[in-house]
Amino acid sequence: MPPIIVRGTPIAYADSSEAPLLERFSGPQEHDEYSVTSHDMPWALHYHLTPRRKSLLSWMDFGPDANILELGAGCGALTSLLVERASSVTAVEGSLDRARVIQQRCRNATNLRIVVGNAADLSYEGEFTHVILVGVLEYAQAYVPHPQPHAHLLAQARRCLQPNGCLVLAIENTMGHKYLAGMPEDHTGRPYCGVNGYPGPFAARTFDRPTLETMLTGAGLSAQAWFYPSPDYKTPDTILSEAAFRTPGFNPLPLLDLPTQDYGKRIHPAFNERAFLASTHRGAIAPHFMNSFLVLAAANPEASPLRANANMLASALNADGCPRAFQTMTRFDSQPDGTLRVSRRNLHGSPPLAFSLGEQRIKPGEKYLSGYVSILERILDLLEAGDQTGAGASLLRWIELLSERAGPATPENVAAFEAFCRHHLGQSIYAGHMKGPWIPGALLDAHPGNVLFHPETKDVRFIDLEWRLFCALPLQLIIDRGVNLVAQKIALWQRYYFYEAGAPGSFPPGMTQRLNQRAAFRQADVPSLARFQTWLTACIRSGNMDHSLEPLAAG
Repeated sequence: MPPIIVRGTPIAYADSSEAPLLERFSGPQEHDEYSVTSHDMPWALHYHLTPRRKSLLSWMDFGPDANILELGAGCGALTSLLVERASSVTAVEGSLDRARVIQQRCRNATNLRIVVGNAADLSYEGEFTHVILVGVLEYAQAYVPHPQPHAHLLAQARRCLQPNGCLVLAIENTMGHKYLAGMPEDHTGRPYCGVNGYPGPFAARTFDRPTLETMLTGAGLSAQAWFYPSPDYKTPDTILSEAAFRTPGFNPLPLLDLPTQDYGKRIHPAFNERAFLASTHRGAIAPHFMNSFLVLAAANPEASPLRANANMLASALNADGCPRAFQTMTRFDSQPDGTLRVSRRNLHGSPPLAFSLGEQRIKPGEKYLSGYVSILERILDLLEAGDQTGAGASLLRWIELLSERAGPATPENVAAFEAFCRHHLGQSIYAGHMKGPWIPGALLDAHPGNVLFHPETKDVRFIDLEWRLFCALPLQLIIDRGVNLVAQKIALWQRYYFYEAGAPGSFPPGMTQRLNQRAAFRQADVPSLARFQTWLTACIRSGNMDHSLEPLAAG
C-alpha cells in the first residue's frame, strides 16, 4: 500500500464523491480504470471514474525514467495513469480524505508516495523530470497564501523541476469558444463570468492564452509547447497541438466533437461553434479560442519532454463507452521527410479479439490524406452556406459510391444474413430487401464521415472502416445507417441554419426534395435499422461481437 505522508494542515476541499469512491476502491474486487462508466451516476462521481480523464495524458511520452510530481492529485484519476508510465510518482493532495482515496485506488503501486499538504509549501528542489499541474492553478487565490498566488505557485513548480524538466499544466481558457457562446463557466456556473473578468469574490479564475503565456515565462518557463484538449481538459477525446493549426493540408476541426455539450444538458451554445472555429482557423487565430489549454513548459528548449512530444499533431482517443479491448488511439504525426502519418492502435496495446461473426479492424499506419474532405463535412459546409440542394446532392453521391460497390443477391448471402438475424438479433430485419443489392460486411462503417474525396482531383477514399461483419449485408442497411448519421449531425446544428425546420432530426426542405429523387432514400426501413443499431451498440459496450439480443415478443 503506498504510504501517506502528512505535511502541514490538510485542506478542507470536497465534492461529496470522496466517501463513495473510498468504499468502491476499498472493496475486494480490483477496480478497472478503463471500465465503462454509467452516465446515470452523479456527475461528481462520473467525473472521477470516467476513463476519459486519462485521455489528457495517455498520448504523452514521459520517457523511460520519469520521476513525476503531481500537484493537486484529487482522487487519483491521473495518478492511476502516471504510476503505470513513470519510475516514481509523488502525488500531493491537500485533502486527507482524497489522499486516502488515492491510496486505495493505487493500492498495488510500488512507485507511489502520497503527500498531504499545500502544493505551494513544498521543499523539493530540482528533483523531478515532470511536474503535473492539472486543474489546480485556477484555485491558487483560494489556497495559496501569497500576494501573487498564481505566480507563486508556478514558481514553486519550477523550483521542483530538474534543469531539463517540464511542467505539464492544464487549465480552461477564459476565451474558449464554448464560453463565448454562453456556456456556463465551469467553476461559477454563470455564463460570461470569465469573459467579464470574474467580477465578485470568486474562489477560482482562468486565463486567456497571452496572460498564461506571460505567467509561465515569468516563472522561468519560456520554452513552451501548446496543446488543446477538446471538448476540455477534464474529459477530452481529442488533443490538438499548436502545429495542427499551422500545418498546410491538415484540417484539425473535423476531429472536434461539436457543438460543445453542457454537462448539465440544459444549455446549448448561442452560435455555431463549427462555423466560428472555421473562421478563426482561416484567420490563424483558432488556438486562442479553444476551450482548454495543455501546456508543456520548460526552462530549456531542449528539455527531453518537449523533444519527445514535438511531432504529435493530434491524438483522438476512444476511451469511453466500450471496454479496454475496443478502446483505441489514433495519432497524427509529422515525419522527418515533411509528410504526415496516421497511426492507430489499441490504447492498451492489446491484440484484437477473435469473434465468429465479425471483427474490429485497426489499420496500424498510413499516410495522411492531405487536402481530402469527408462527405459529411461537405454536407455541413454546404448547409452553412445555405445550399440545401447541394447538400442533398452530396449525400446522393455517397449513395452512388456505395451502390458501385454492391452486387446482386445470392442464395448464400441471403442465408447467411438470415442466420445472423435469427441467432443474434432475435428477429428478421430488412425483409423487403432480400432481393438485393448486397454489400460486403467489410463496408459496415462506410458512412459519409468515413468517405473522403479530393475537391480538385475528385479522388475518393474510404477510411476508418473499424467494424466488419463476415456476412454480406443489404445495401439498404448501410444506406440507412449513413443517412441516419447525417440526420443526427444536422439535428445538432439545426438551430443555427435558420431554415424552416420540420420534425426534430429531419432534413432541410431543399435537401429532402433532392434526396427524394432516389428510391433508396424513400425506402428506408427505420425499425430494422433501430434493431441492428441496438445490437451493434450492445456488442461494442459489452466487448463481444458475438453478442445476441433477446428475441422480441410476438405481437
